[in-house]
Amino acid sequence: MRDGCDRITNEKLMLLCMYAVNRSCGGLVDISIKYFGNDRLLSLITTSCIGIKRLCLVSCNNVSDEGLCETAAKLGLLEQLELSHCQFSGKTLKYVGSHCPHLISLKLNSQCFPSYPLVEDDEEELAIAKTMPELRHLQLFRNRLTNVGLELILNGCGHLEFLDLCQCYSVNLTGNLGERCAEKIKDLRRPSDPTDDYEFNAYIMEQEMDESYLNSALDIETFDTDYD
Repeated sequence: MRDGCDRITNEKLMLLCMYAVNRSCGGLVDISIKYFGNDRLLSLITTSCIGIKRLCLVSCNNVSDEGLCETAAKLGLLEQLELSHCQFSGKTLKYVGSHCPHLISLKLNSQCFPSYPLVEDDEEELAIAKTMPELRHLQLFRNRLTNVGLELILNGCGHLEFLDLCQCYSVNLTGNLGERCAEKIKDLRRPSDPTDDYEFNAYIMEQEMDESYLNSALDIETFDTDYD
């Protein structure tokens, strides 16, 4: 469910969502909530349906760290989780991983363009590496991880098969680290790879990346020509 109609308020959307959840009679296994929702809605959903295996939250700005932790504590069977365009701390991700031992897929995508100068942060990657060892699929679009964070993930997630690092410009996949990724990961998307098949807007606007930014953040010779 998503908020895409001006004629429907968030309150009505949440009522519709709960109506659909109640119709499942506790059998719900897959739910996607985009651009609306809050802690109370997630609490009601997870109280009614404890067998959810796939949860997607996109631009759910009213879901707090505490709300996501409460949700994770009730979803021990969760296998796939998407947290796109949301802001959750590394501590919260660690809690999620600790309470969802069957997690095999995580999408942790940002809508924000990388700042200049680049702000690097490996807190999320440390949480992933320590608490999500069974991951097979990991998408980190526009994440602020560095080579250190990437190495943590490679060390902690031994079953990883798909890794998306598109527009993660603090990562440098040259040398030994690049070779290790190529050997370990069956499907690897590098920072400058095309994003034509993404369901969300991944296009880099010219005004967001001036020449000084590009010269500082990227290796121009390897930067994909689609983003010139």
